[in-house]
Amino acid sequence: MKHEFIVKTGLLCFTIILILLTWFSFRTIDQQAFQINRLTKEVERKEDQIQFLTTNTRMNTKEVNETENAKIEESINVFIQSMFNVKYDQLEQRRAKAKTVLTQELFNKYFPTEEGEKLLYEHEVNDSRVYIKNEGENGSAVVTFEETITTLANNQKENSRITMEVFLQKEGEKWLVNRFEQLDAEPL
Repeated sequence: MKHEFIVKTGLLCFTIILILLTWFSFRTIDQQAFQINRLTKEVERKEDQIQFLTTNTRMNTKEVNETENAKIEESINVFIQSMFNVKYDQLEQRRAKAKTVLTQELFNKYFPTEEGEKLLYEHEVNDSRVYIKNEGENGSAVVTFEETITTLANNQKENSRITMEVFLQKEGEKWLVNRFEQLDAEPL
């Protein structure tokens, strides 16, 4: 009987321990499921925030690039007009425009102070197109335009399509042309 009592007591203790272990296991699993759910929602929230920030950054970068590209295009257009749109009695206007878009070295080379107005030809620029490549603080562009050259002695006109590559550097907020080279000149 005593032995039976010990066995029953042992079985009862074992059952109680088993019930407690099962209860703790289910409680732990429940807490873990709650924690997993909470962490999953937090990860989703963080992913949404990352996606928003990525999209926002991409849009801001695109706006900055578009703004920089617009500045580059404006500098190139002023450069083309000041260098290749040559008319009688417009040297000072061309010089003033060129000073804003050329590096000092290039300005001194193409607009020396002792230059007088001795024109044999007038040049007119039409239909310019600019294809930009922006690389941070440096940029370049391929530019095509139609040029009409008029010989002042006999008023004879000659049309051609010019293709050139223009190289720029950023100084502050401005883009300055520091070098250019003509790639092609095709008579029209």
